Amino acid sequence: MNKAKRLLILLSVVFVFVQCNDFDGEQEIPSYLRVDGFTLVDNPDIAMVQDEGFLTSDIKDVWVYVDNELIGAYELPCVVPILKKGRHKVDIRPGVFYNGMSGTREAYPFYTTAIDTIDLIEGQEVRFENPTVMYNSTTAQFASSYEMFEDPYPDFRLATAPNEEVVKMQMLSNSDSVKYGNSCGVIYFADGGENKYISIDSIYCTNKNGTVLELDYHSNIPFEVGVYGKSSSASAYKYISSVRLAANEGKGWQKMYILLNKVWGNLGYPNYYHIYFEAFNPDKKSNSYIHLDNIKVVHYPNQY
Repeated sequence: MNKAKRLLILLSVVFVFVQCNDFDGEQEIPSYLRVDGFTLVDNPDIAMVQDEGFLTSDIKDVWVYVDNELIGAYELPCVVPILKKGRHKVDIRPGVFYNGMSGTREAYPFYTTAIDTIDLIEGQEVRFENPTVMYNSTTAQFASSYEMFEDPYPDFRLATAPNEEVVKMQMLSNSDSVKYGNSCGVIYFADGGENKYISIDSIYCTNKNGTVLELDYHSNIPFEVGVYGKSSSASAYKYISSVRLAANEGKGWQKMYILLNKVWGNLGYPNYYHIYFEAFNPDKKSNSYIHLDNIKVVHYPNQY
């Protein structure tokens, strides 16, 4: 069992025992901290347009630290029991599910931490007031090829041979299906045809410590997300899947944080690679679709 799996199991135990309010040893009356959620706001130190679409989020958990000591991770909203009283520094960090799975929950390194000094009172509940976070200008670097689908020339094309005509991904505009801005990307499943799209511009990244693809989607068929590239100039291009996302037409638009490190590593960590989407229609639905929006790759700053 690798270290990551052992850590996830340990964190699961922490969730169970902390939320059940079981304290070993001498019984104490805890103080209680209420955290209702986070608001993601723009960071003026990041020179990008950070509108509603850019700032979509799905923060599931809060990781609570008191005086730099980890108290635990809790599903939002929550009331956290803390065996401390008096004034203390409280740090709360937003947590997300990678690849949409609760088994891969983690404090998101590309968001900032909300910090306050709070007077903790035995047996009483205090609220962490209006915690706001933003993209962390120290840890978060954005690949230049991000796609908000507000430009009429989207950065994704049908994955045809290089010498064939470039067929861009279609867009929906001024439709009830559009949630953010004026447009979104759309893939319609083609029976017997090509159903794979790749980014036209490549992703440039040299830091192997953490890379995440963020996107919003709404679909009635499953689709695959992964990387497309080659390990050397002499090797062939490969498609390597990161995750297959399920249809979610009954839930509406959803935000996803997709880990790319492992699949990028399977290519040997080339400095340049592409993102791809591939549609599937196992139930042979008619009028099948995948709506996509707010696609961006976030990674630790490049190393030179």
